[in-house]
Amino acid sequence: MARQTLISFVGLRDPYVSDPNEDGRYKGPVLTLLDERVYARVILLVRPLRGDHAERTRQALRELHPKIALEIIEIELIDSTNHLEILTRLRVVLARIRSDAPEDEWSVSLISGTPEIHACWVLLAVAGELSAKLLNFRRTAHNGIAGPRLLRELDWSEPLAALRPETLSLLLARRDRWDDADSQSAAHTTPRHYFSRATLELAVNLSRHYAPLLVKGEPGTQKHLFAALVHQFSNKASGPYVVFNCATVPVAVMDSLLFGEEGTEEEGKLRQADGGTLVMLKAQQMPAALLLRLLKAVDDGQHYRLNGILPVKVNVRLILTTERDFEEEVRLGNLTAGIWRRLRTALITLPPLRERPGDIALLAKDELDRLNRTLPRPKRFSAAALAKLESHRWPSNVSELRRVVEHAVLTSEQSAILPDDLNFELAVNLANVFTAAVPRLREGFSIMDYLRAVKVELVRGAMRKTGGNQSKAALLLGLTPQAVSQILRQTGARE
Repeated sequence: MARQTLISFVGLRDPYVSDPNEDGRYKGPVLTLLDERVYARVILLVRPLRGDHAERTRQALRELHPKIALEIIEIELIDSTNHLEILTRLRVVLARIRSDAPEDEWSVSLISGTPEIHACWVLLAVAGELSAKLLNFRRTAHNGIAGPRLLRELDWSEPLAALRPETLSLLLARRDRWDDADSQSAAHTTPRHYFSRATLELAVNLSRHYAPLLVKGEPGTQKHLFAALVHQFSNKASGPYVVFNCATVPVAVMDSLLFGEEGTEEEGKLRQADGGTLVMLKAQQMPAALLLRLLKAVDDGQHYRLNGILPVKVNVRLILTTERDFEEEVRLGNLTAGIWRRLRTALITLPPLRERPGDIALLAKDELDRLNRTLPRPKRFSAAALAKLESHRWPSNVSELRRVVEHAVLTSEQSAILPDDLNFELAVNLANVFTAAVPRLREGFSIMDYLRAVKVELVRGAMRKTGGNQSKAALLLGLTPQAVSQILRQTGARE
């Protein structure tokens, strides 16, 4: 019988965690896992500055699990947020571990380590380089009250795609062509934490199939990045990745650009994507007849150039993105029911950021961490600033969040980013307040600071709407001019 072996990084919560709100201490990730599963061998990976935690964890394991074979491996990981460095180090360690015990069955803990380390473990498993069970905890809830954490096992026993340099580039910070959707390819995108875990799992599952995929979502939900992920996880990852932005191409020339024109040397986009993926951004801008022709070409595996008589063979995965409801487009007569039936078989809707309130702080901190690497002195969010971020509706979703955080970093003069440093340019619309996502309650949260920030935003918006006229702003808000003046004086808010 194969020996069961657990691999885990040593974290700051190992071996025990002290909680000031509890009596005593409780077990950290490694000891908690050993309470849930039985292992004959444990391998602890130790990063720089974690030596003390490793030694204390060693002693705790000797006391509680003396029969377990224990090995500690120091891993020279200078930047634990650099995916390429993490993968390089992990591959060296895994080669050594496998050579020592090739018959062992492996489990890897995702509980300790940075999000980038977690991502690299998943990439190695998905690519088939690591045959292991990935372990994590999920929080349970009952009637809205948080319950115990249950062990969750992720098992990718079937490799999905080879781990290529282009895949790694998806995870690297490349800002030079970020906002140019036409020039973005799978090698010039940075998804990081832009998608929920459920959405990422869908990307992995959808990559296995080759039916035309329709990605629907509001502006700023990073639909083009999701398309790039589907391509990178598919078996067509070694083929070309071609992006066609329908909103920037005149309808009159769209046909020739897509399919090519007889008598010209330039290949159409469909032919350029042969063996790979063609992504049609803002597909709602395509004429229905042209979209139908494109779908037929992909289904048939061939098409005809404009004015051509000989078929051109192609093997292409088609991904379309849209900000509109195609079902509504059918009702309006802009799209045929046949096209809609063809596309809805593989339809995914990316949720807007306001429906993911638990991710807002994570995304904001991720963006701040990335920006901090370029600053001489790092900055942080105050609790009130995080509460303000979580209360916003984010009509432009992740794209807007990036801009707001970057603006705050550039304009804030202090190390802590305060609510006043966050500029949302809110319009005066009470629906923005009463339908906003409820802020997450965290240590340091103040309901008075939160309500004060909402009140200030409303007053600022009213002042902008009325050109700085306090009397008209007061009328919009149902306040007296004196009350508006007092709010502006108390907060130092001036237009």
